Amino acid sequence: MKENKRIKIAIIVEDHRLQDYIVLLLVGEGYEVKAYSSQSDALENLEKETVDLIISEFQSPNINGLDICKVLRKNFIYNLIPMFFLIPDKAPLNAARLIYAGADDYIKKSLIEEELFLKVKLNLYRKSRHQDIDNITRLPGQSYLLRELQKRIEFKELFAVSYIDLTKFKEFNHRYGFERGNAVMQYTASLIHNTMRQKGAISDFLAKTGSNDFIMITYPENVDEIVNKIIKEFDTDIPSFYDEEDKKNGFITIKDRNGEIQRSPFLKIHIGVVINEYFPLFSPTRIVQIASEVKDLAQKNADKSVYIKEDRKHYIIS
Repeated sequence: MKENKRIKIAIIVEDHRLQDYIVLLLVGEGYEVKAYSSQSDALENLEKETVDLIISEFQSPNINGLDICKVLRKNFIYNLIPMFFLIPDKAPLNAARLIYAGADDYIKKSLIEEELFLKVKLNLYRKSRHQDIDNITRLPGQSYLLRELQKRIEFKELFAVSYIDLTKFKEFNHRYGFERGNAVMQYTASLIHNTMRQKGAISDFLAKTGSNDFIMITYPENVDEIVNKIIKEFDTDIPSFYDEEDKKNGFITIKDRNGEIQRSPFLKIHIGVVINEYFPLFSPTRIVQIASEVKDLAQKNADKSVYIKEDRKHYIIS
C-alpha cells in the first residue's frame, strides 16, 4: 500500500547513480522527494522548508553526516525529524558515532535494496506514534513545550516566554471555513518562526499549544524586537486573507447562535510576555499560566494588535 504523497523525504547523496536509485524507489511508493548532492545545498534549503524524514550519506567529499546531525539538531524543528544515514559496510564505529551525534538509524549501503522501505516506514511510524506534532503547522505541541521549559529552569537560564494568540480566529473560521483558517495558521507559524530566525538565537523554541495559540521561548534581550516585528508584519499581511468586499468594509459579518447578524473585526494578534529576570519561574505549567494571564491583558486592546510584557519585580506565585 502506498504512503500519503504529502510525506516529504530529503535525500542527501553525492553519488548521482545512488541518489537516482533511491529517489526512484521512494517516488514509486508515493513519497515526495527532495534530492541534494551536497551538504551545503541541503542545509541551506532545509532551513527554508521542513521535511518529514532525512536520508543522507555518512561520508563523501561534500557530505559529512556528523556535521549534518549537529547542525540540524540545533534547530528545534529538526529535533523532531527522524534522520538515518547510509554507511559503508566496513566501518563498524560509524554507526555509534552517528547515533551519538543525534542520528535515529542507519543502513549499510549493501543492504539498501532490502532495508530501505523498512527503515523509512519504521522511522515515520515512530515519529507519528511518539511525537506531539501539530498537523497543520508541523510545530511541536504542549508536551515538547513543557519539557523545553523544564530544561531551561534546570539550567537556570534567563528566558522570555511569549504567549501568542490570534483574536477572533473562531469568527474567521466561521466566515471562511477551515481551509482558509488553516492557511492563516500556517502563515502565522511561518511568520513567527522566520522572525525568530532573523532576530533571535538558534536555541529559540516555538510550539503550537491550542487551536490558535503559539508559545515562543527566546532570550530577554531579543523579545521586544521579535514581537514588534511579528505584530507589524501580521497586521500588514492579514487583510490578504479576506475577500475584497470584507476588506472594503473592514469587518466580516457572521450569524450568532440566535441567527442574528453580527459584525466581527479583522484578526488581531495579542501577545503576553513573561521573563524570569526578577522572580523565579520554577514550574512549566505556572509559566504558561502567567504568560496566558498577561496575554489576556493584551486582548483588552481589542481594536489593535499589541503585546504586554510582565515586568514587575515581584509576582505572587501561588
